[in-house]
Amino acid sequence: MTVTINVPAAEPEMTAPKGEAGSADTLADTLYAVAGRYEEVGDTAETLRPMNGVWTGDAYQAYQDAAGRVSTEHSAMGTTVKRVAHAVTAYADNLRDLKRAYWDLKDRRTALDATRSTLISDIESAVDLTPAQVTALETRASDLAKSYRDLVTDHDAWARRVQDNEDLLRLTFEAATSLSDALSKDGGVNDTARDAMTKPGAPGTGATPEQTKSWWDSLSPAEQEAVISAYPGLVGSADGLPADVRDQANRVSLDGDLSRLGAKEDDGTLDPDERQMLENAKATRDALKTADGYVLPGTDPPERPGGQLWLYDPGAYEGDGRVAVGVGDLDTADDVSVHIPGIKTTMADVGDYTENAANLYESARYNGDGSTVATMFWLGYNTPEDAIDVDTVTRGRAEDGGRRLAEAIDGMRASRSGDPAHMTAIGHSYGSTTTSYAAVDHGLKVDDVVLIGSPGAGPSDDASDFSVGRDHVYVGRNSRDAVAFFGDEGWLHNPGGLGVDPSSRDFDATRFEAESVERGDHRNFDDHSRYFDPDSESLYNLGRIVDGHGDDVNEAEQSYDPWWRWAEDNEGEREPTSDIPGRSDTGQ
Repeated sequence: MTVTINVPAAEPEMTAPKGEAGSADTLADTLYAVAGRYEEVGDTAETLRPMNGVWTGDAYQAYQDAAGRVSTEHSAMGTTVKRVAHAVTAYADNLRDLKRAYWDLKDRRTALDATRSTLISDIESAVDLTPAQVTALETRASDLAKSYRDLVTDHDAWARRVQDNEDLLRLTFEAATSLSDALSKDGGVNDTARDAMTKPGAPGTGATPEQTKSWWDSLSPAEQEAVISAYPGLVGSADGLPADVRDQANRVSLDGDLSRLGAKEDDGTLDPDERQMLENAKATRDALKTADGYVLPGTDPPERPGGQLWLYDPGAYEGDGRVAVGVGDLDTADDVSVHIPGIKTTMADVGDYTENAANLYESARYNGDGSTVATMFWLGYNTPEDAIDVDTVTRGRAEDGGRRLAEAIDGMRASRSGDPAHMTAIGHSYGSTTTSYAAVDHGLKVDDVVLIGSPGAGPSDDASDFSVGRDHVYVGRNSRDAVAFFGDEGWLHNPGGLGVDPSSRDFDATRFEAESVERGDHRNFDDHSRYFDPDSESLYNLGRIVDGHGDDVNEAEQSYDPWWRWAEDNEGEREPTSDIPGRSDTGQ
């Protein structure tokens, strides 16, 4: 009896994508430098244009007209060349991803080919097979055929992405080949991107985050890549878009700023505003290296959650900037935290705060229940400039920041396609007041709110006023933290009105242990910055809350007002502990 086993053919044929991402990066750098020089000419022409009182007459009018045209046309050329450079940067980033995907596909093909060779060998050496053995061989052949079909499907999708990447850059070049195109409003924007941005829900149209998410989901992969490369600034700040998409767009903008402003720095033509933007870009670049390179300690194989640039605006707030960097996948993580900073925080501080995000990620994972985690530092509002500043002891910037924070959280909620995340907002210092306004006045859509080192809980006198309810409001206060004594408690009131001390009995939130083994002997500002220190009481408890186990924090006694003197804080009498994964007062 002859038995035929149909062994599938080995497929598909694979060819690595052409081109070198490094060469494309070099071209992009050159284009950014050219764009910068066009901008320099345009700016210079505009600066030299007025000569009132020095020169009059027809010749002066002709000069003014010519200088105006030079300024306008060179500025337009600079914008167009920068758009093309953005497209080349996006092309290079996509090419890197495509080459990594190619080798993954290649490895799958190699593994399937090895399985196929083994199957053929087993068939050829088989004699006197039982029906069960025949069935087993047929099943192996059938499974192998399905695996090859799946590989072909994935390879075809990959090949379309390769072609889309090539087409996108070609169309971008073609959109800026003539002088009229280059000087036009949309010079360097290809038709695919332009048409996509006219659809309902596109960023910049006043759409809600939910509408923007629907718009994004309606686009083809080619359209999505097109709008990222053509409008990175708009896409990178659009609430409702997935964090991964914002990250891709913001990295394109970041690379462009580093190259364009770096070239101006080399030429010695940076103005003060541009110099500050470049410093902000460099700080963001270094923070991303920290986030991208972070490895969760003790993991084998190494767990690398990766970084995401969720917000990037280096020129905002007169150079203070806006930025948000995440550790982990904000789109898919089960538990997501957002850290809101306080006084004197600018974009220059993004590196230190990204390290804090990594520390919190480690705490939530190490002491967690196995859920996935993402932690983000969010500087999306204009923080007070100094510790001794009218904005620091008044509520105006906290009120504005609270609205912006609530909108950012709404955008994060809308952007996710999977299950809703357990989300925690952690307000530190003046950021705790900002977070309080978001939770009381704007219905902040998080599950837990944490206030640490707080100078006051803003509009609320009681934790029950918060959108999350009293049982989900947590407070950490180091007894030596000088800033935490600005809050109202009993008869002592802050004239600026930042609100009640949230660690007090009056406010009645859940207070957790947050003392530091390095705390000072008296009130000081150093202890205000120790809430994210590794192996600290505060970091342990923050990790438990982020992981969704706030009911398991190491609780501390609330401070109270004896009415006849300063408020009493018994935590100041307790000996701090460190590196103990459990109740710090018992060591368990």
